[in-house]
Amino acid sequence: MELSSTVVADVLTPLAVYQLQKPVEEHAKSPENKDTARGQNLAWNRDDLIRSLTPSVDPKWRIDGVDTDGRRFFALPLFAIDKQPVRIDVWLPPFEEYPLELRSILKPDEAMYTPRDQLLSLPISKFLLKTLEEWSPTVPGFERDYLAAPFGSRIIIADMAASTRDMTIYLLPDYDIEQNMCSVDQLKKAWCNKVNEEDWPPTIDVSELSFKKQIHEAISLVTLPGQLGDRVVALKSLLRDQRYMYNEIKTLLSLRPHANLVPRPLFLVTKKAKFGGKRGVAGFVMEYFEGGSLKDLLLRNKAEGTELDMRQKLRFARQLTEVLIHVNQHRFGFYPDLKPDNLVIRSDGKTKEVMDLVLLDLEQRGGWFSWSPPEVLYVEYMEILATWLDYEHGQQKQRATERLQNCLGSWEATTQSTRYKDQDGGFSFAWKALLQERLETNSKRLERAQVFMLGKLLWCLFEGEARLRCGIDHEILQENDAQDAIGFPHFDNTPKHVQDMIRECTRGAPEWEVDEKRGRKTGLTLKGGKLVQTKSISVDEVTDTATRKIARAFWERELEQANAFMDELLSCERPGIDATGCILPEAKRRPLLSDILSRLVEFEECVCDELFAFELERVGQIQR
Repeated sequence: MELSSTVVADVLTPLAVYQLQKPVEEHAKSPENKDTARGQNLAWNRDDLIRSLTPSVDPKWRIDGVDTDGRRFFALPLFAIDKQPVRIDVWLPPFEEYPLELRSILKPDEAMYTPRDQLLSLPISKFLLKTLEEWSPTVPGFERDYLAAPFGSRIIIADMAASTRDMTIYLLPDYDIEQNMCSVDQLKKAWCNKVNEEDWPPTIDVSELSFKKQIHEAISLVTLPGQLGDRVVALKSLLRDQRYMYNEIKTLLSLRPHANLVPRPLFLVTKKAKFGGKRGVAGFVMEYFEGGSLKDLLLRNKAEGTELDMRQKLRFARQLTEVLIHVNQHRFGFYPDLKPDNLVIRSDGKTKEVMDLVLLDLEQRGGWFSWSPPEVLYVEYMEILATWLDYEHGQQKQRATERLQNCLGSWEATTQSTRYKDQDGGFSFAWKALLQERLETNSKRLERAQVFMLGKLLWCLFEGEARLRCGIDHEILQENDAQDAIGFPHFDNTPKHVQDMIRECTRGAPEWEVDEKRGRKTGLTLKGGKLVQTKSISVDEVTDTATRKIARAFWERELEQANAFMDELLSCERPGIDATGCILPEAKRRPLLSDILSRLVEFEECVCDELFAFELERVGQIQR
């Protein structure tokens, strides 16, 4: 199955059970997708186009990255460097709307899974740069309008053609982002009992920042010449769902500092709206960690055939557990998005042999499916059905809504356009339900849900793997031709002591089920840029229809378990109910963070003991 703009709904979420759309192959062959239907100039030569993708000797544009959808490129004209950040990204049309011949040349779907350091070698990247280089000089006053556009505006490429002359491209001002920003006074009023006045950072205008590079959808590298000189720092700003950014600011300002927690914001960054003159908080400046993320480190080690030594692994594991304990000591503190991407490396600055982990990204948004504990995951499935099913599946949509409301109290769908309104614990309904239970009854379910994610993170750390490979979600699009790589919970390198602890942390995970019906058998992998059956030899072996069938079977099993869990929520308190094998009793058997910390400290202390050394040697982890 070729990747498309609908791959999330078609394959990566429970909506796959209800998708009745035409397969991608049929869509691509439909008359409305042919070059002639668009009235485009067909007098172009394939070889000439390919030769024209040679990079310019005097470039005027640059590509810093691309979003996970492969359509939103962080491309910018060179005149924008060293100016104030404007956050204008370039949006391409859906892959399936490209003319067939052009799509075969540009291969736009490769942008979804190609590593960032290889992005510029892709045909679609070269073509985009060529297009922007040719288009921008034809727009009168382009530099003036670009730099004066509202924060978060877009450059839209409405359709794709071989020649820029046959394409519709325009700079689209977006005033909504600035209008939805909250002022500093609004935030102070909303958080008056949660953030001490002395903990608020200084405020600066966005014009005081000097843009350097866009490394992520939400992260720009900048300098503050008037404040920090040439020191490079990170500007975090969200253009979608700003409420998560405001919740993160509140969390960072209300938490006590910790050695393994990202420091509080250095500055709040404000922006005066182009329309109406309102001044709102556009983002915040924080320390930039040049060492990269734990994910980057694990991928680099894997590529080089090296690994962290056992002392460093145990050091990382202990530090992570300590900072999670610290976060949970706050009344509304918890961390629901634990994965290697959200842990960055701080070295000692000298030998770089002693490294520390730093936890960041405290939006409290929730995590990917493969990382989430089942007691959260299954609620999120219901939310997706209740929110995104269309009118053709109104009965299923209503049933999911009623299940959420009956099992967990009031629930209503939210959208990305919802303006910020202060809510303790963020905006994830499933996680907030656990938080409310902790506040009311001192329940440990919230902590044990985080322990589940910690267990999976420890698996990644000790196995030297950056990804879990144990479900169908966005992670499946990050590894092309990796069908033979191991996935959770297979162990090759983890000492028996740590294996046992990981098993205890991840009690209730469907991956532990060996039964064919109950175990999480995904059956799909990304091979040659296409989603295919895991055991297929060739990408041509699996058709679009077959891939959808595999995905549908997976999600039918997942929804069956989700509905069983919702039944469990309703009946678990009733006397006489047999809860054997259910999620809640299994989750209750997970250790607490303090238990895990004690064991990790003990492991560190005895790492040189003869018995432990023998165990390490048995799994091949003593580095000589």
